[in-house]
Amino acid sequence: MATKTTWKVRARVEKNGQYAEYDDVATIYGDHVPTEKLVLAAQLAQMLKEHPHLRGGKITGRATRIN
Repeated sequence: MATKTTWKVRARVEKNGQYAEYDDVATIYGDHVPTEKLVLAAQLAQMLKEHPHLRGGKITGRATRIN
């Protein structure tokens, strides 16, 4: 059975004075409950897909499980 978890995610990628931020709630569906590290990695991968010029930049972030 698939599980549903909700996370508060804050992530930022910064390089050469340019940056991209994500500060929102993410709902994850899957066969297991993901860890904070997996949730944050998924969000950062999406950010870098949308902003490839920021690859190799400084990454900061936090994911907190809401339920």
